[in-house]
Amino acid sequence: MKKWLIGLMMLTAAVTTWAGETNVVTQTWDVTVLTIVRRTVFGRPVWLYVAMAAWICLSVLVAHLADILMTRWMKRLHDKTKSSIMERLLEKLHRPVKLMIVLLMVHAGVQSFGLPRLIYKGWCFLFITGMVGAVVYVLMQLLDLFLEQSKEQLFAGDKRLAGMMVPVISRTLKVFIGITGALMAAQYLGLPVTSVVAGLGVGGIAVALAAQNTLANIFGAISILVDRPFRVGDFVKIQEFDGVVEEIGLRSTRIRTLNEHLVTLPNKTVVDAGIVNLSRRTAIRRTMTIGLTYDTSAERMQEAAVMLKEIFAAHPLTRDVWVSWRDYSASSLDIFIVYWCRSTAEKESLVALEEINLEIKRRFDKAGLQFAYPTQTIYLRQENA
Repeated sequence: MKKWLIGLMMLTAAVTTWAGETNVVTQTWDVTVLTIVRRTVFGRPVWLYVAMAAWICLSVLVAHLADILMTRWMKRLHDKTKSSIMERLLEKLHRPVKLMIVLLMVHAGVQSFGLPRLIYKGWCFLFITGMVGAVVYVLMQLLDLFLEQSKEQLFAGDKRLAGMMVPVISRTLKVFIGITGALMAAQYLGLPVTSVVAGLGVGGIAVALAAQNTLANIFGAISILVDRPFRVGDFVKIQEFDGVVEEIGLRSTRIRTLNEHLVTLPNKTVVDAGIVNLSRRTAIRRTMTIGLTYDTSAERMQEAAVMLKEIFAAHPLTRDVWVSWRDYSASSLDIFIVYWCRSTAEKESLVALEEINLEIKRRFDKAGLQFAYPTQTIYLRQENA
């Protein structure tokens, strides 16, 4: 019994000693934590930086949750509309949207917690450059998506022209967006934007004067794309050149003439000149003059006119035929004919003309109508000596 009492007393003493030591350690830990938390860095307590770090973690969490909600919402729209543009748009907006949410929340925290001036200025620089960079990135991605989705409508299904012009338009607009974003960021950061813009203006004037013809040709290409007076493959007549358009470039347009010559015309010249697009005509207008001899009577002339009207009206490729006895020429009585060929293909039009000429020859020979040809009648007068 005594042994049990001695053992219990020893256990009680040990527990009391451990509890006392633990209390001392806890008190020491509390004192240490309070001492660390109350310390200052750059004139601010350490707990402020700890709270800011926690706020940053919360910002990342909120951005992640917002991204999940946006993904679900856009997937619902995709299921309703069955449009692939939602998936492409979601791919391009994931990262920049999360970045902007984090930047906005952290910026609100920096302003609320009152961090030191040096840290605040550094953060403002990061915030402005990050936000402007994210916005510029989003605009560039949306530009690529817009050009990709609408290039067929913009270039009327001309894949070759779209493949040539879309990269140029994309680069030009991206450079403009990038410069605008850089100037906005510089303005918010308090940099002397006015002097920079003035310097760029003077330099731009010098470059514009040096590259005046090049810029005129580029704007000419843009005018051709917007107005679309012709496409690659069209048969056109520009100035004294007529042929098939082989290429429309930024500087020039190339035409393959009927003689197989390749003519290169500056786009400025093409825009300023009159353009005749023969590929878009609905019919081919042709004229013809048939001369009969002077010994043909008026009744026979009327008969010839009626016969010509019947011949042209009977052919399947002719329409709107005009037949009229028009002139008394030097050696013939001329019947003038105007008609329109329904086919716009030059070869088919010539075949139709040949068939009409053969029929005219047969009918006139059968009717005994004589075609005139240049003749001269010489009268000799003999004078008496």
